[in-house]
Amino acid sequence: MFSKSVAILFLFGLSFLFIKERIDLWLIASYLTLSLFTFLLYGVDKYNAIKGRGRISERTLQIGALLGGWPGALMAQQLFRHKTKKRPFIIVLWLSILINFAGVGYFQYLDL
Repeated sequence: MFSKSVAILFLFGLSFLFIKERIDLWLIASYLTLSLFTFLLYGVDKYNAIKGRGRISERTLQIGALLGGWPGALMAQQLFRHKTKKRPFIIVLWLSILINFAGVGYFQYLDL
């Protein structure tokens, strides 16, 4: 539940910043697009795991999260119950979330 809350609050925060004209629509659209893409990657990987087919690499899943798809990754983890037990994977995912938060905060600080 915590993970979904973080993702939803972040997206609401971006929406709030857009309404206050602090960020452009492209940033929200990028996060939503990358989140959907990463969500689908998790879904395909889970499906392939169940069917015993070729898997999507953890590196690919992590890159999707790092590039901005982490809200979708968190939602997919909870919905599909996928990649929720592998501690190193989870640590890297949360590091990518922190990097994203820091990046958005930094650019807000610079007022770009």
